[in-house]
Amino acid sequence: MTARKCFIVAAGLMTASAAHAEDVPSNAELFRMLKAQQQTISELRAELKQAKQERRTAAPREAAAPAARPAARDAVRETVAATPPAQAYAMVTKGPAASPMRVGGAYVGVFGGGGSRGNTDVSQLGTAFFIEAAGGPMAINATGRTSSGGVGFGGAHLGYEWSYGAYVRPALEIEGFYLAGNQPRATLVNPTDRLPEHTFDNTFPMRTTVLLANMVVGFNTSYPGITPYIGGGIGAANVSINGATSTQTDPAEPGINHFNARPDSSAWTFAAQAKAGARFALGNSGAYLFGEYRYLYVGDVNQVFGSTVDPTHAPTSPWTASFGGTSHHLAAGGIGFGF
Repeated sequence: MTARKCFIVAAGLMTASAAHAEDVPSNAELFRMLKAQQQTISELRAELKQAKQERRTAAPREAAAPAARPAARDAVRETVAATPPAQAYAMVTKGPAASPMRVGGAYVGVFGGGGSRGNTDVSQLGTAFFIEAAGGPMAINATGRTSSGGVGFGGAHLGYEWSYGAYVRPALEIEGFYLAGNQPRATLVNPTDRLPEHTFDNTFPMRTTVLLANMVVGFNTSYPGITPYIGGGIGAANVSINGATSTQTDPAEPGINHFNARPDSSAWTFAAQAKAGARFALGNSGAYLFGEYRYLYVGDVNQVFGSTVDPTHAPTSPWTASFGGTSHHLAAGGIGFGF
């Protein structure tokens, strides 16, 4: 009962007592006094009823409060269970605030870099058609080894990645790149009984276009934005040589390019590579940077050049230059986007 209402009741009783002491109240005054007391009692009952309802409402809330945390934990477990394994791994290890990572889907990337090309065996085969008085036709099989040197390259790839388990992310991709650099040189020697020495100095300005199908495997880490990977691929390479030269130095034939009828050639061969690197996510955009090392092998290849056409030289057959397999060690960097 509030203080105000207690005061009203007390005041009513005091008024009634005073009135009774002085003189007997009329029926109308008694009726008004009774009505005021009934109204006060009704208000008190309403307040008691409201207080009981508030206590009943507060009791279930207090009982439900301890169960809120287990319910939240159950919700998190259900969310993780419904999430792909790699993404669930990231949620558990780094929490919801961790940087998101792309898991699965198509991707495209462009890259470039440089490295070194190893040396390789090379031979020059043909026939010089000397007249009978000069000993007749002479078969030539000059052999040597090309120089090594630096190369640069650039290209692009397109792939699709899956999520397999909590740690592994396999992908298939196709890629192509263009490889160029300083021109290989070679000193070739043809052993023959007809000449004390028969030596050529050759240059081969070489460009290579590589097309590969790769298998790549990425690995989830405790840092969702970083994905190391390894991969390998096989395919084909088109080796193009433009402006090749072959100059005989012993015995000297200055000013004559033995490939002068056609100094250009192109041929296809086998190619394979292995690579290892890492991708670095750029926020939530789906874009990423990557850096990698590549070992590229370009298989044996035969290049056919034109014959020697010069009034001071015996006519020849077309020349075949045979190159052994060539190894390349390459470093690449690029940018990609997953979608």
